[in-house]
Amino acid sequence: MSTLRITKLRTTIVDLPTSRPHRFVNHEIYHQSYLLVEVHTDAGVIGIGEGVSPGGPWWSGESIEGQQQLIEVYLAPALVGMDCLALPLIRSAMDRVSHGNEFAKAAVEMALLDATGRVLGVPVHRLLGGAARTRIPVRWALSGSGEQEVADEAIERLGQGHPALKLKLGALPPDEDLKRAARLIAKIGTEHDYLVDPNGSWDYRTAVSCVQRLEAMGVSVVEQPIDRRDVAGMASLVERTGSLRIMADESVCRAVDAMSAVTARSCDSVSVKIGKAGGLRAAVEVATIASHGGLRCYGGTAIETSIGTAAAAHVFASVPELDMGCELIGPLLLRDDLTVAPVRYENGRLVVPEGPGLGVDLDRDKVDKYRRHRTASDG
Repeated sequence: MSTLRITKLRTTIVDLPTSRPHRFVNHEIYHQSYLLVEVHTDAGVIGIGEGVSPGGPWWSGESIEGQQQLIEVYLAPALVGMDCLALPLIRSAMDRVSHGNEFAKAAVEMALLDATGRVLGVPVHRLLGGAARTRIPVRWALSGSGEQEVADEAIERLGQGHPALKLKLGALPPDEDLKRAARLIAKIGTEHDYLVDPNGSWDYRTAVSCVQRLEAMGVSVVEQPIDRRDVAGMASLVERTGSLRIMADESVCRAVDAMSAVTARSCDSVSVKIGKAGGLRAAVEVATIASHGGLRCYGGTAIETSIGTAAAAHVFASVPELDMGCELIGPLLLRDDLTVAPVRYENGRLVVPEGPGLGVDLDRDKVDKYRRHRTASDG
């Protein structure tokens, strides 16, 4: 195969219900919206990708509706006729017509890699350099308002093999939040590994006090305690902590952010995500730069379906230095999925797909069931 030409891009918005409310710092979600991207090729193979905006545009700045318009109106005309294998040229073509919009561009690249892998008969992780692992430990992210309900969920998931837990903070005043966290940890057990995430909701002075209290509780990681733009504050928190690690999420998106974090020592670890990085290859770059700069790497989640989860699994499997496990729980939070068979979990570990491309196949009946509306490209 010398070339694999793009003949058409097709998008569909779908809304999937969650199995229970999932809490962010400023709201709860009861469903998650996705943009299904299909890249048609001259070989007759269709690659699938997924655009997602975790909890809506408040986090990423991109809405699903905006991603759809960007791809159909601007990116598709620029890409039709290009070679799927020429990914750097495709990225340049997308950047010429749109600044930023990394989640949308990541969805397109995901579909291109899926198509390429299907034609070559290899899993996507082979296109990224090969898999360093076949299974990835999955930290379970807790959510809910009732403390006993949350504690019961934690104990159930630990019993299923999930090796660590995550608590969302920031919805309550800081003192109440930390007292609630302390009660939950006491109910669940102090012997477990806890990460807490206030989604950048604390100011620096509050974070200093909260981080000290969390370290005393035995919490191992605090993710994005303060605003993503406060690099100096993040660096100061790193200097003030002992065994507790400060993880950057919102403040480290692309490779240039990873370089800045390494230089400023503004975190101990980085949450790597395909969407915020701008694609699978870019996510590998973020992890590589971070790890070479002495930062540990964690596989973050945007509550993806099995499509996006499979893509992230290929990325995280291909990064040897990603030693903190991942948070790819999306398919376990959703009541239904968009694939014929979902990705597999075994004893709290995500099994890296080995089929060609992403290793998951689209269930078009499910797409029709959950699609929000017909698109212009449907005719």
